[in-house]
Amino acid sequence: MAHSNNDLLRFLDAQNKLYLTALSEIKKGKKETHWMWFIFPQVKGLGKSDTANYYAINDLK
Repeated sequence: MAHSNNDLLRFLDAQNKLYLTALSEIKKGKKETHWMWFIFPQVKGLGKSDTANYYAINDLK
């Protein structure tokens, strides 16, 4: 799925499923599941996986 830098729907869809899980793991200090890409997205080019690229943002603006 192609997306623009302003397309937040991909993040909202993913966060709706796992946000509470991610928050719980952060509070416990123990990450156990996969959510990093859409909770704390990386700038494009840092991640190498398909998932990292899908959730990458172009810049911080």
